[in-house]
Amino acid sequence: MDPIAQESPSEKPLASAVAAWGTPHFAPTLIDTLTRLGTRLLPLQKALTHGSVALDDDLMVRVLHTEAKGEHLLVRLSVQYTSIITGCSCIDDPTPENILPEYCELELFIDRQNGAAKVELL
Repeated sequence: MDPIAQESPSEKPLASAVAAWGTPHFAPTLIDTLTRLGTRLLPLQKALTHGSVALDDDLMVRVLHTEAKGEHLLVRLSVQYTSIITGCSCIDDPTPENILPEYCELELFIDRQNGAAKVELL
């Protein structure tokens, strides 16, 4: 399980989602945060099945399941995103840069006290 990176040492990126827990704003807040931070926070590169580089231009996150477990929130997500197969970018490279569809499911373990989180690729 990988810890989710922080934008800065003092910031826990999912603290706003934790604050919205138990309200109708939880899922939209979490989705907005994850979509905005994309590949900086989510292990999309590890989940690649078609391409060689994960892109977060067309990131679509869906909340599949939420559950409170003691001091943690457990959130299962589906993520649709795109990737490319990179070539040498030479003028005569026959490999076009095709954008390929990707999909993965992730599980987030979010600390309810401070918004720190770990993510597991399912």
